[in-house]
Amino acid sequence: MKKISFLLYAFFLLSFLFLTEACQESEEIDPCSNVICQNDGTCEDGLCACPEGFSGSFCESVDTSKIQFLLDRGITPMTLYENGVTLNQLYGKIYADGLIFYLNTDDGRGLVAAVEDQDSLAEWGCEGTDIIDLPTVQNLPADPETDEGTRIFDGKTNTTTILAGCISNDGIAAYLCRDLGDDWFLPSRAELNLMYTNLYIQGHGNFAADYYWTSTENGSMSAWHQDFQNGEQTIILKNSTVHVRAARAF
Repeated sequence: MKKISFLLYAFFLLSFLFLTEACQESEEIDPCSNVICQNDGTCEDGLCACPEGFSGSFCESVDTSKIQFLLDRGITPMTLYENGVTLNQLYGKIYADGLIFYLNTDDGRGLVAAVEDQDSLAEWGCEGTDIIDLPTVQNLPADPETDEGTRIFDGKTNTTTILAGCISNDGIAAYLCRDLGDDWFLPSRAELNLMYTNLYIQGHGNFAADYYWTSTENGSMSAWHQDFQNGEQTIILKNSTVHVRAARAF
């Protein structure tokens, strides 16, 4: 009888010790083990501590008053867009040394404009020269999706071709843009129209209510420009003097 009682006592004692140890192990589970903080947030006691500019239970939201701060830190426009920032909230902000005016939300590529005009009385240049390898665009309106020389991201190639094909480059619109650096260019028709729509109309960029050159050629004597008073794109003689604003891709 005593032997049975001892065995029962031992059983209960072992059970107690086992349960006690299990409870202790349960209490020692890391409260951050299942917490995933986004945007470089760190977990502390089961809660996400968010870096400046981000908020939410998992740092998933952007503080829209901190958009410029985040861009200055190197956060890309695409990352901000994916975290809920709208395109209109991005346009006009400084990134890559310019004002954001376009973002391709499929691949993250975009465009910025120089923060000020490069000139207000510049010629397009190359009057009398139909530049080899530069598309001649005569239709109005051109299709910015399909017409070579007018499209988004055509400006850089246009500018390089203009500078290679002109006998004298000094002071012309394409040269003034490229003079900012190898990545800067005179915008194509589609690119300049995006500057007009996403910057000028929204009150960004300090543009003049006047004419601006595009890098899209119409022929040996004329090229395309845009009137920022009404948004119309028309052709004028290459030796006309109008405003210039450079663009850059990122």
